[in-house]
Amino acid sequence: MKLTVVVVSFNVKGYLSLCVSSALKAMQRLGQGQSELFVVDNASVDGSVDWIRRVHPEVQLIAHPKNVGFSAANNLAIRQAKGEWVLLLNPDTVVPEDTFERILAHVQDRPEIGGLGVPMYDGTGAWLPESKRGMPTPWASFCRLSGAWRLAPRSRKLNSYYFGHVDQDQTANVEVLSGAFMWMRKAALDQVGLLDEAFFMYGEDIDLSIRIVNGGWVNCYYSETPIVHFKGESTKKGSLSYVRVFHNAMRIFSEKHFAGGQARAMRWMIRLGIRLRAVSAFVHGAVQRHSLTVADVALSALLGFAAVGLHGATTEMDHPWIPTVSLVAVGAVSTWWSGRWFGSSDRPFHRLRILMAGSAASVSVVLIYSLLPESLRVSRLAASFLAVFVAFCPMVLRFFLVATRPSRYRWKIARPKVTVAAPKHAQDELVQWVRSSYGSALEVNVVGPTQGAMARGGNRGRSDLVLVAASLGGAQCLEAIRLGREHAEDVRIVPEDLLLALGGLRRDGAPTANLSWGADGLGRKDRLRTKRRLDVLWASVVLIFGPGRGKYAAAFSRSNAWHVLQGRMTWIGFHGGWEGSDRLPLLAKGALFAGTGDRAPNSEEARRLDLRHASDFGWMRDLELLMNLRMD
Repeated sequence: MKLTVVVVSFNVKGYLSLCVSSALKAMQRLGQGQSELFVVDNASVDGSVDWIRRVHPEVQLIAHPKNVGFSAANNLAIRQAKGEWVLLLNPDTVVPEDTFERILAHVQDRPEIGGLGVPMYDGTGAWLPESKRGMPTPWASFCRLSGAWRLAPRSRKLNSYYFGHVDQDQTANVEVLSGAFMWMRKAALDQVGLLDEAFFMYGEDIDLSIRIVNGGWVNCYYSETPIVHFKGESTKKGSLSYVRVFHNAMRIFSEKHFAGGQARAMRWMIRLGIRLRAVSAFVHGAVQRHSLTVADVALSALLGFAAVGLHGATTEMDHPWIPTVSLVAVGAVSTWWSGRWFGSSDRPFHRLRILMAGSAASVSVVLIYSLLPESLRVSRLAASFLAVFVAFCPMVLRFFLVATRPSRYRWKIARPKVTVAAPKHAQDELVQWVRSSYGSALEVNVVGPTQGAMARGGNRGRSDLVLVAASLGGAQCLEAIRLGREHAEDVRIVPEDLLLALGGLRRDGAPTANLSWGADGLGRKDRLRTKRRLDVLWASVVLIFGPGRGKYAAAFSRSNAWHVLQGRMTWIGFHGGWEGSDRLPLLAKGALFAGTGDRAPNSEEARRLDLRHASDFGWMRDLELLMNLRMD
């Protein structure tokens, strides 16, 4: 037997179905009896085991009663492997039909090869740098964890972790393979041993790769057969848990492969790198979220000085800087709160929101200035100048950004264009899904996966989004996302049969994939902002008029109202507690629960109410619920 494929799964039924289907198609190309497929399930509760047994009885299923980790689960299957080669394959991958055939042809006359990896692309068509890696020395680990490698991604010095000096389209020997697609010679495994089960998750692929190289074998990066790796879904990693697990994995690796001062340096570099990465992530996130708001505030401050200068009202004052600063501060504060309240910095830019923010800032300048004592005023005319300036400058600034940097900034489109690349039998279903998920105000263009069809789609103008049906198969998916990038701002592979696998929700509560712009639910910034406005409004009502009486008086307490004003609570939150609820949009703790205000009697009802609240949020419906409960 030539090949044994091992897939370890944990609560990723939707992705597992794609992975297994694509792997079986690729195995058929090798001939009858030349390959075998193991699926090791780590105690999933999403129906994965039943699905495998029902749909793919030919698969050798190992259903473990508990989650034993990635290494131990793979070893269970490897010990039973009959193939000359063993492939460890993540469940969130899709392989083209000719992948195994082409790799076997490549390694046939290369007895030195002990392991092999391939180029990996995520669901958007972006190449993943972890497709090829080097030895994680202390310096390499520091550059990776701190993000320093991004400064010079082609540098051998700064990016040795991702083997940056080797081009992504170049076949070459590397040091470390990715556990998402790890092709290994069984004889090499018999010599160096299996995966080290001290690694629960992460680091085991690095350890085994280094042992293969130290055993006298070669690890090869074979660039001729790429695969799709959705990346991260098989582990459901959150940032904090990921950091902890990865840090522990690197600690185990350093203790195993380094000694003395080098081991201590490794641990120190890892800790320092993680801290620097956390700081850089915070700064980058802050810049991403607030850069435009800061620009608006800075511009309003400059305009405040300009308004004072144009009028010349401070020339005869003893302390002109006091009223000047007060006017500038009024303009800055007004610009800041109106922009945050109306979402004028949301991207893509929404003209109506920007106009509303500018108008609100203008009115705020006039009102606040009229309430200031005489000693802090410049003049009414200067304030009028500033009110006019802050009303129109946010719009002018955004027109400038769109004109000068169209690759980064653009206007929101009232009728988005969506191109659907799918096989004929799935086109109608996918189009219906798109319209039900994202509204009927769409221009949907359906094409096939071929070069010509995608080009014809592009003749109608660039799409905002290209959706590629995973049912096309691995090879056609890769071709479609490559072509799609030439004709769209964004490209997504749409997996089938997902339970919140990508976090999105349909209006009717059914799960879908989360794309770049979403359904009318709480996954959108403007809907979260609307919910926040309702929270603030109702908290003010409770603080002014009291909590009321009856069954829900405790929920409408002044204490809860203060917590809501501070953003620590929301009036209506999720029930939670059901499988997949951790993938709902992030909300603060609720004083009341979605749907009825009361906690749901069971997990199924909680799921139904939470999905509806998340996917079809409406402030009028929630306001009506709050009013009814308060008067109960």
